[in-house]
Amino acid sequence: MKQLLHNLNDYLFSSVKRKMMVLISATMVLVVGAIVVFTYKVSIHLQMNDAKASDASKVRFISDNIDETVISITRLMDSLTQDTEIQALMDKPEKPGFFEVEQLENLFLSKIMYTSEMFDSIYLFDTKERLFQLKLGDHEGSRERLNLNKYRYDTIGRTTWRIDDGTVFAEKMLRQRESLRTIGYISMEVNKAYLKNRLQSEGNRFTYVYDENGGILVGSQEDRGLNTEELFARAKLEMNGVPIVVGIPPYKNMLLTTHLSKYGKWRVVSVVPVKEIARGPELIGLWIAIIGILGALSGIAIFWYSTSRLIAPLHDLKKLMDLADIDNYQQPADIRRRDEFGRLGRSFNHMMRKINHLISEVYQKEIAQKESEYKALKAQINPHFLYNTLDTIRWLAMYGETERVEKVAVSLAQILKGSLTESKDMVPIRKEMAFIDAYLAIQMNRFEHRISVTIHMDERIMDMLIPRFVLQPIIENAFIHGLEPKMGAGNLVIQGSLGAGGVTIRIIDDGVGMDEETAAALLSGSKAAGITSKTGSGSGINNVQERVRALFGESYGLSIHSGNGTGTIVEVSLPAKQEQPVTAIVQGGG
Repeated sequence: MKQLLHNLNDYLFSSVKRKMMVLISATMVLVVGAIVVFTYKVSIHLQMNDAKASDASKVRFISDNIDETVISITRLMDSLTQDTEIQALMDKPEKPGFFEVEQLENLFLSKIMYTSEMFDSIYLFDTKERLFQLKLGDHEGSRERLNLNKYRYDTIGRTTWRIDDGTVFAEKMLRQRESLRTIGYISMEVNKAYLKNRLQSEGNRFTYVYDENGGILVGSQEDRGLNTEELFARAKLEMNGVPIVVGIPPYKNMLLTTHLSKYGKWRVVSVVPVKEIARGPELIGLWIAIIGILGALSGIAIFWYSTSRLIAPLHDLKKLMDLADIDNYQQPADIRRRDEFGRLGRSFNHMMRKINHLISEVYQKEIAQKESEYKALKAQINPHFLYNTLDTIRWLAMYGETERVEKVAVSLAQILKGSLTESKDMVPIRKEMAFIDAYLAIQMNRFEHRISVTIHMDERIMDMLIPRFVLQPIIENAFIHGLEPKMGAGNLVIQGSLGAGGVTIRIIDDGVGMDEETAAALLSGSKAAGITSKTGSGSGINNVQERVRALFGESYGLSIHSGNGTGTIVEVSLPAKQEQPVTAIVQGGG
């Protein structure tokens, strides 16, 4: 994904024409976006004000409907309890008989004939037990049997409301009119479907009618994610009949309106998700966005077509500059115009002539100078190495070590033969290590068992290229300036590895080491105390540093990590270059 964005960025911003297209597109998008946002903000504000006014009116209407229902049921209860015939049949010392109960049922049915859709069941009790249960019409009552509980009824004789396991009951005590003596009890199970119809709530609205204790009398629809108890607690904190936007889980924002009944018994709570209210403004914004996008695309197409001819000279100049990137400075710009592009073309041609002049007179001289400096650096190493090796032979001959002199002479012959016959400046590491093996054979004959040498080279780098005689001066310095002055046995480790930055070769010795000033002097080639001896001054390190940087640049070269008495690590950093097959070289040269 990151690479894709990088490629897209390169494509869009590598051309003035595309840059202008991006700029115009961004401007159009910003303008259209600003219009969409402004329109949405204004529309949602107006829509919200209308929604609040409408919501307050609807909730008040729902509350009035519920109040009307409550009043109707209360009046019906009063009518039933005050009915003379019902009072006469109930006001007897003995329990009503079968025919009297049947007569009571008929009386109740006749009284509620026009309001039967409001109820599921009617229960009549005397002072001891239930006399009958009337199931009305096709309604399925939620209770098959309701037992008498005198404590549920108001002792003064008022109609009370009760919610039991989701079922709404209107209940009233039946009292003898003259003596006010209790002669029975009436419980009417209210039809919830009738109550729900009285809500007249839309599909996107959640409307609940609570009793004074927070029990739900009826609800328009269920939402398992909506906590009705928390909704009731929140509604009690809000002003009566004043809509307000609040955050209610699981919805982010909802328009809440509550209305308390005139009787103080019922609280209507209505909530509507704000996103439902915002559908209209969102649709307006969507259409504006679509129209804006189509307009932007049309504008981009017109711009692309109209600027193709205008910016054509700039495109031609870009092609010529691409040729200049591959060192082709011979193609002139042919722009026959009098505007800025014409002047730019003439300036480009003048610049190309200057570049050709600089290449022929300055650049070639610099290359020749670099080559001579490089050859001089390389020539400095071979005599120095030869001097140290002959010094070793002289040292062995002084002690009569003829066999060891022979071995050293053979190893030296191998090195000189490779040096004279090898014409390439770059050799595989495998071949360079063969020279190192011959050199180590010379040094091991000199130091016998005093110094131990260990070599660990990653096989992956053995066929990679390295400048000739880069490692030998470093190893020679380790012997002469690190291990030789050390008292007792010493160790030399040669490691080679392949990493993300290229090839790294480390020459590690546990000799006497050096301080930071001496290490810096070795790399820079300046004189410093402690780096001279009868066998050399350590200048080979600086020569190697200069050779590597002359070949590969400042990011490669040598680094020295050392301290007095702690040994020395010389790290050689080189690019990972593979030797090209002979066939590939022949093809490239043709």
